[in-house]
Amino acid sequence: MKLSQLLAAIGHTCEAQVEITALTCDSRTVTPGALFVAICGEHTDGTQYIQQAVAQGAAAVVSPVPLTVPVPLFVVDDPREALARLAAAFYGYPAKSLTLLGITGTKGKTTTAHMVRDILRAAGHPTGMIGTMGAYVGKEKWADCPNTTPDPLLLHRLLRDMADQGCTHVVMEVSSQAMKHHRLAGLTFAAGVFLNLSPDHIGPGEHADYAEYTACKASFFAQCAGAVGNGEDMAWPQMSAQLPPDAPVTTFGFAPHCDVQGLTVTPVATPTALGTRFTVSGWDTPLDISLPGRHHVQDALAAVALCRSLGLSENVIRQGLAQAAVPGRAQVFPNDRGIRVVVDYAHNAASFRAILSSLHCYPHGNILVVFGAGGNRPPMRRMDMAQVAAELADYAIVTTDNPRWEPVEDICRPITQALGRQIPWEVIYDRKAAIFRALDLAQPGDMVALLGKGHETYIETCGVREHFSEWEVLEEYFHNQS
Repeated sequence: MKLSQLLAAIGHTCEAQVEITALTCDSRTVTPGALFVAICGEHTDGTQYIQQAVAQGAAAVVSPVPLTVPVPLFVVDDPREALARLAAAFYGYPAKSLTLLGITGTKGKTTTAHMVRDILRAAGHPTGMIGTMGAYVGKEKWADCPNTTPDPLLLHRLLRDMADQGCTHVVMEVSSQAMKHHRLAGLTFAAGVFLNLSPDHIGPGEHADYAEYTACKASFFAQCAGAVGNGEDMAWPQMSAQLPPDAPVTTFGFAPHCDVQGLTVTPVATPTALGTRFTVSGWDTPLDISLPGRHHVQDALAAVALCRSLGLSENVIRQGLAQAAVPGRAQVFPNDRGIRVVVDYAHNAASFRAILSSLHCYPHGNILVVFGAGGNRPPMRRMDMAQVAAELADYAIVTTDNPRWEPVEDICRPITQALGRQIPWEVIYDRKAAIFRALDLAQPGDMVALLGKGHETYIETCGVREHFSEWEVLEEYFHNQS
């Protein structure tokens, strides 16, 4: 691609007929003919690597500051935004042939995305999905994504792949970090979904405070042609205020003023799932999902509202919801011991409360919970999770999660201090041993909740991810018991 074609995406011109063969913001991946974009990151300043990039063959450079180099250099105010617009151009603007549907909120993005994806597939629409669990074309895993919303280079490459594979729709989880770092610059979404907002992702390397977190979430809706919002969440007016004039809006929730109103919620248990049946205003027949709790019904209402706004029929929506399953979200491991083993990604106080309170809606004996907390995250999050566990569980085993660069002992200490004498607990740093211990303690009728890892298949320590799958641990345990 000619450099002049690329630069048009960021409002620059270039008369030199330079051929660009690659686009990168990582000097280590520069190859001859590449356009290097110098990004100022949290830990490194990309301008320090411009000379290295040129030495490795970069044909041109985009930088936030002017420098003297032997190749064309173009100064921009925000290299991150420039990278997003350049990536779209480099991959041929794939989003123009796709219906983009974005889902944002503190909790529920992944679950709602799966529901919407499966409803669209039930309607016959080839659909891609991008989010926490990676990128999918239909139900085929296409790529891993290091971030909930990928960086622009990966994102537009994925959109290019999805368009080439015949997808008509793409469902995307939109994170506040993506908006903060302009990963979605230049994209227009046919509809954006707002689920909820609560304090999270605040601290070093994330957001400075709750106000910034809220503002980043809200900025997404300025890029949406329409929106679906949680009519019961106090932050919804801040979100909807960013929409373009006359953008169509649909609200959902349990309150009478919501356009799509949830009415009754009934738990329905099977040997392989803790499901829920619920009703929606104006629809005579209940809908079923294979997930427990009012919070998952809230996600389903969001999916119903979005898909109704797209013109999909009631029968298609019902069919898609019934088929939807989300790995690592209230996932039940079947066994012949008469105990309910639930694997869930809950890793903050709000999600702890949501999953543990939903378990109380089904017949149960004691509820045993196995959990830890991520390292290099606010200590208050750990104590808040412990308080919820003490309130809603009968026994706790505190263990490792992703300690990252923090000693696991330092992570577990505030958890056990917060548990105090409220419920019995013990500490087992080895997560596999902790799970085995909980299963040994459980009696028929009890529930064992493994919280924090969910779909993840690793434990991250000091920058290294070692393979760890709770599902595989459970298979090993029950195989040895048979």
